[in-house]
Amino acid sequence: MMKILNNRKSQFYILTAIMLIAYSLLLLQSLSVVPYSSKNFRHAFDNFAFESHAALNNALFEREDVNEEFEVFLESFISYSRMKKLNIETVTVLETGNRVYVSNHMNNPVHIINLNQTVDSGSYEYFLRSAVSEMVLEVRDDVFHENIYKFTILSQGTDAKAVMRLRKGSEQEIFVME
Repeated sequence: MMKILNNRKSQFYILTAIMLIAYSLLLLQSLSVVPYSSKNFRHAFDNFAFESHAALNNALFEREDVNEEFEVFLESFISYSRMKKLNIETVTVLETGNRVYVSNHMNNPVHIINLNQTVDSGSYEYFLRSAVSEMVLEVRDDVFHENIYKFTILSQGTDAKAVMRLRKGSEQEIFVME
């Protein structure tokens, strides 16, 4: 009788051990499915800051339309980020020539508070540079709060400024390039 009890006890312990091992493997597997980290986003943002200036310099050197070339760069960067499984959204302010372009690659509309204008998702607007000394952008979030960013517009030269956001489920990270 004692052997049967010990045998059933050992079977119970073995079954419990197998279930715990399977559960821990399942947890480890689901952690590896989520590749996002602040380190990856920081690296992507640093890459964006470097490459955006390179794209601007190249467009100026080649005497191309700076806004068109910058939009091509943005599309390429966002596509590349998605291939790397980063859900990056960005809104950029591009100062070039006598215009200031606001390009919205966020999932939500962006409101320019001081100009009372809205830039819809996936589009851009431009403004005369002489009429704008600053851009106050309200980057609405689909969670519960609003984010407001203020950029000073220079009177000459070519420069790009950006707000970049990464979504990770209900969490988000935001970097600003001024």
